[in-house]
Amino acid sequence: MKKKIEKRKIKKKFLFATDFDQTLSFDDTGVLISLELGIPPEKFLNKVKEIRNRNITQLGGELAYLLAYDPEYKNRVTKDFLLKIGEKVRLKADVDILFKTLEQGIENCEFVCYVISACPDLIIKKSLSKILKEEHIWGTEFKYDEEGRIIEILKTAAGHGKAAIVDYLVEKEQIPKENVIYIGDGSSDIHVMLHVNVYGGFTIAVSPSPYLGHISKRTVLSENALSVLCPILEDLFGYSEEEIKKFYSQLGHPIYEWNRAKLEWLTIA
Repeated sequence: MKKKIEKRKIKKKFLFATDFDQTLSFDDTGVLISLELGIPPEKFLNKVKEIRNRNITQLGGELAYLLAYDPEYKNRVTKDFLLKIGEKVRLKADVDILFKTLEQGIENCEFVCYVISACPDLIIKKSLSKILKEEHIWGTEFKYDEEGRIIEILKTAAGHGKAAIVDYLVEKEQIPKENVIYIGDGSSDIHVMLHVNVYGGFTIAVSPSPYLGHISKRTVLSENALSVLCPILEDLFGYSEEEIKKFYSQLGHPIYEWNRAKLEWLTIA
């Protein structure tokens, strides 16, 4: 008598990758570092603008360049200093619940979560120490001397570097490229979002920047990190508005207000 072969339901696997500064947090770490050193934020932003105008580093890698080579930052920023900044970063609400929800899975689907950011890795690891494993955090790595001062940049997760990291993680975790979800907020996310879109992945912007709005599949503005689940539930799992509201209520975080708007960006001479 032949045995009946049961069909195994294949669990779908997603790579959830997100930026850090102003995506999971309210703060720009470059501004926090500058303030701690007594450097006005306006001066820091002007330095960033100058570096971009000179095209001497990838988009998003400006802070790393300043910490390693600018006289006002070099030798003043140490390992301990970066860890101190990590303690001061203000995370968006419910970042911990966001990762916990994804790691538990949705609709029998598995999510592998990573943070990919040009922010110094020590800052991110300190800030997310109780939320995400260190090996799931990719930030800018520096070489330090015996006193903990920065000697040089070893690797920066900015510009094309972010796209290369996503490709590495796709291969490492054995996830189809169309199952990549990327969340970002600024210019350093442009390359990786375009890269993810090309292979049919899903991109979400969490800032009103016009250049990201044209690139990302969806844009969500909120002070709560759980907001990015909304387009994922709607576009990837086909949830209705009522089903999404029920999902949030079951998490213990009901949606208080939900405004949908189509944004039009015009420049008129």
